[in-house]
Amino acid sequence: MASVSTGIEPSAAGRPHAPRPLIGLDLLRFGAACLVMLYHLACTAWMVPSSEAAELLGSPIPFPTLLPVSSEGWVGVQMFFVISGYVIAYSASQASAARFLTGRILRLMPGIWFCATVSFGLALLFFPETVWVLFERYIRTLILFPVPRWIDGVYWTLGIEIVFYGLVYALLCMNRFERLEPVILAVGIISALAWCLATAPLWPDFDRIISTRIAKLLLLTHGCHFALGVVLWSAVRRGLTGYRLAGLAVCLTGAFLQIRYDAGFVGSSLGLDRSPTVPWLLYAVFLLLFCLSIRVNAALTDALPGLGRRFRDLGLATYPLYLLHTFVGALSMRFLAAYGLPPAASLAGGILTAVAASLLVSRQIEPPLRAGLGGIIGAIGARLRSRGLMPGALTR
Repeated sequence: MASVSTGIEPSAAGRPHAPRPLIGLDLLRFGAACLVMLYHLACTAWMVPSSEAAELLGSPIPFPTLLPVSSEGWVGVQMFFVISGYVIAYSASQASAARFLTGRILRLMPGIWFCATVSFGLALLFFPETVWVLFERYIRTLILFPVPRWIDGVYWTLGIEIVFYGLVYALLCMNRFERLEPVILAVGIISALAWCLATAPLWPDFDRIISTRIAKLLLLTHGCHFALGVVLWSAVRRGLTGYRLAGLAVCLTGAFLQIRYDAGFVGSSLGLDRSPTVPWLLYAVFLLLFCLSIRVNAALTDALPGLGRRFRDLGLATYPLYLLHTFVGALSMRFLAAYGLPPAASLAGGILTAVAASLLVSRQIEPPLRAGLGGIIGAIGARLRSRGLMPGALTR
């Protein structure tokens, strides 16, 4: 992996080249979002009556033949965390603290504000809760309040992502970005050791404790997944050493143990006797494709520049797809079923509608919102600089 070109190696002039698009990771990110979408639309929508998808769907539309895969689609979230570890390390290596912070705000907030507003409007029409209850959830979503409930349950992952971003930002502020790997690896090892301890009979309820919301926000639950992405980025950049192999082995052990716990928890909530075999297999295949995509990224981007742009569109659409698929997908299924379409056609229509909506948001709606927010941030930065309250531009 040390020989893989990612477009971030120093040039002869001492400055980094412009980053290459990560073709394979864009496609894997989209695939992970599709797994989560399948879990909600083809599993919880008819097996968990209290879920948002079930309330939106109205009458259950069962898909028993899809259960072996759809009931394990939640593992797409763990895949997101690995990708996030790699991509955030990759992008932060080229940014100052202020530029990293601005980039994260511009990437997260326009999508949240628009998608949460769409979900809030649809919830007013189709959810039984009062306006004030839904409005409270909507506001909590807009400000990324760290604990539930939100307008849609999928927002639970964003608080965890932000904590990870915060660690990276703190290192950039201290001019210690070179410590990213050991810091995040330490987080991953602590997470992995916690999951190893949870398998021992010494503390029977420890697995539940390290799966609470507080533990998740402390990266104790999922830190091993983020660490895998960061260490893989370091291996690409500096070489796959024995130290990194050992770190990967420990974090991978923790990742599989964490997935095993989630498999049991989800199986219990669905009333199914589920082993972790399928999510383990999906995660292992994902990691293999992840490493392969990194290794061949340079060759792919050079040989197929047009393909890179198309995959990039899918990668950019992943975020709104993740935020909108429950509402848009489930309601599309509801209306298609009401018009007499069979279950398979209703599910396909719901998925395609959600994907089309996410592409529309990423191409037509997010860019102007992001530009407007960027202008506001720039103006605030200029005003603070004029008053001597900050040394440089927010976007510098």
